[in-house]
Amino acid sequence: MVKVVIERHLKAGKRGEFIHLLKELHTAAICQRGFVSGETLSSIDDASIISVLSMWQSLEDWKVWEESEPRLKLEERVEPLLLENPKVTVYQVMATE
Repeated sequence: MVKVVIERHLKAGKRGEFIHLLKELHTAAICQRGFVSGETLSSIDDASIISVLSMWQSLEDWKVWEESEPRLKLEERVEPLLLENPKVTVYQVMATE
């Protein structure tokens, strides 16, 4: 399993529009093979920083979604709302025994 963290920094006044698009992204991701779960986090120190944490069965499942046309089209709509490019970090889930 992998977990993907996408951190985005929003422009002022764009939070509502962004949340709407984020819901569309989440709805589309749920239908993808390998999607396990997702949650959205808002920074306590800076409300303009929104992170999405998603879990996928495999890195390959995430890559298929990352490069899919529906996701890319939604990301094109998100891009103008951001101060900078999103930071995407992929983590391997480790067993801790």
